[in-house]
Amino acid sequence: MAKAWKVTVDGVPHDVVYKKGVFKSRKVVDGVETPIKSKSFFIQMIDEPVELGSKTAYLTAIGAKADLAVDDVYLGSGKPYVSLSNVPGWANGLAIALILIGWFLSGIFGILIGVFGGMFIISKSISVDQKNPLPVCVTISVVCVVVDILIALLVSGIL
Repeated sequence: MAKAWKVTVDGVPHDVVYKKGVFKSRKVVDGVETPIKSKSFFIQMIDEPVELGSKTAYLTAIGAKADLAVDDVYLGSGKPYVSLSNVPGWANGLAIALILIGWFLSGIFGILIGVFGGMFIISKSISVDQKNPLPVCVTISVVCVVVDILIALLVSGIL
């Protein structure tokens, strides 16, 4: 899966492409391909600077959702750029806990629920729209754990 942007900086057009891989992702800037590494072992989190002439853009990806920020504004969403280094520790902790709880309760389905819930928690925790994201993120966590428990009960035949 690749996502591409065309950006003009100082009158010079640049092509930026993000290629998501299973274990390694790549960025391609004006035909030059470079591997990029996720900031998290559990969830794909990328915040990579991209030099475009006199400006520095940022390629940001959480899971499969990727966007390019130029002049501190994401091109896709129009929202202000927030670095992934601003992700609070509690958000990473909740995401990891969801994955592990899901694994113990529901196996592969629980892991998937934990990964998607974790991606949602991380994206909500750095959202500029949220003044206090903790209640929303805790609610997401509770919903994911309840779904994990329901799956475990269905698989065991109790429900």
